[in-house]
Amino acid sequence: MTLSDFLGALKDNPYFGAGFGLVGVGTAIAVARKGAQIGMVFFRRHYMITLEVPSRDKSYHWLLSWITKHAKHTQHLSVETSYLQHESGRVHTQFDFHPSPGNHIIW
Repeated sequence: MTLSDFLGALKDNPYFGAGFGLVGVGTAIAVARKGAQIGMVFFRRHYMITLEVPSRDKSYHWLLSWITKHAKHTQHLSVETSYLQHESGRVHTQFDFHPSPGNHIIW
């Protein structure tokens, strides 16, 4: 049996062809997964930053106000209530909603 006969027999074998098909699909999935991992690392290194602003910092309230203006669909909010009582006894109350402490994704 020559090499060409051997390869021809393997080519005609459906189990061998199916095995190579599974190997090809598995390889494609592994390459796609690795590409997604590398892409995520690239995205995080070049397009994301981490910013930590302690609540005692003067810019904390400025940053909360900026996030409030630019975040259209915020799901986690903190409320800050301020009220002013007039001499007549009338109370004026104002509610300000701010993003809650935590991680925020800003586009």
